[in-house]
Amino acid sequence: MNAAPQAAALTPAEPAAVGMSPARLDDARALMQRQFDEGLSPTLAAVVARHGRVVFSHAVGDQRPGGPPVSVDSIFPMASQTKPVTAAVILCLVERGLIGLNEPASVHLPELAADHDDVLVAHLLTHTSGWHDDDVVADREARLDDLISDFSGDGDLMTHIFLARAAEIPRRSSVGAVMQYSNVNYSLLGEIVRRTTGTTLGEAMRTFIFEPLGMDNSAMAVGDDLADRVVERPAGIPFGPDHDFSPISFNDPLWAATDDGSGGLFSSPLDFLRFKQAILDGGVLDGVRVLSCSAVQLMTTNRIPGTPGEAVGRTRVEASWGYGFGVGASEVWRLFSGGIRAPGAFFHGGAGGIYAWADPATDIAAVYIDIVTEVDEFTVPLSWAAHRFDDVISAAVLD
Repeated sequence: MNAAPQAAALTPAEPAAVGMSPARLDDARALMQRQFDEGLSPTLAAVVARHGRVVFSHAVGDQRPGGPPVSVDSIFPMASQTKPVTAAVILCLVERGLIGLNEPASVHLPELAADHDDVLVAHLLTHTSGWHDDDVVADREARLDDLISDFSGDGDLMTHIFLARAAEIPRRSSVGAVMQYSNVNYSLLGEIVRRTTGTTLGEAMRTFIFEPLGMDNSAMAVGDDLADRVVERPAGIPFGPDHDFSPISFNDPLWAATDDGSGGLFSSPLDFLRFKQAILDGGVLDGVRVLSCSAVQLMTTNRIPGTPGEAVGRTRVEASWGYGFGVGASEVWRLFSGGIRAPGAFFHGGAGGIYAWADPATDIAAVYIDIVTEVDEFTVPLSWAAHRFDDVISAAVLD
């Protein structure tokens, strides 16, 4: 991991002072503007840091239809960007001796013991438990009315829906055989955190990650202090109201209340950059350590070498996945990463147009949010420009 040479993390810097091209960063702004002008996105926001200094901060569009302009301090539903933070909390508990990576998940979730005792905590972190997302989603959709009627009122409805039948769903593969990206793995990890700490996942994130890193604009349950800055999607676009492929809108109050470990986080681009920078710098930000170097290594390097991967309707020979992050390899995920930077960067996406990555080779951390207007049947964003933005930023490095 690179040590960021700065007195205070993520203070602004002129691009040339950290070896980046102002002209290429102007190209990044132009790319975002084209996305907006061509109707490909109503709302975009991005921040980039190099050597721990912010060299790019730009936003285009509105925070909500008819609302104020969006900014890098606006609050976005981060969708699957929740997963790396959930993984970080799990590792915080591992470091304190409260969870074991190589112990059965059923130690914490006894309801898994009958049919899933071979699933370890580490398998959940790398999506190698054997559950297939198609099976999980099909079961949830077939029983949705029953799941809602069975809700006791404890916790939140979304988390209940995500977790209620996990133990009953058969696994398609043996543990470790394939990385099959599935939300159920991180929904279960969130439940492990709740049972281990005796509190909510959101409160555990606050204790172990948000407060130490100064992430004041991040939360699992959105309170009144953040609500007026939450980004809302226009009707008819993916994950907005009245969209055929989106069973529930991110605008729905249920999302603002969920404690689900796979997708419940809300954060601002600038706030989430603090998390990415801390991981890039080996678990430390502004002199405050939230994770050991060893734990960060587990998150940001391939923990399942030689294991094939399946995600968003695509397969690859080797998944290349760490504990919470995808890890850049020679074989890429379609539309999810640029082609200029070398393998080794760690990244994650989020439904609806959320993307963040960090590259140890160039010491760059970046968050790019491009609210998409078109997705395919697997919810892969077709209208966004994350991979192009990634390329422009990588090309801006001069040394």
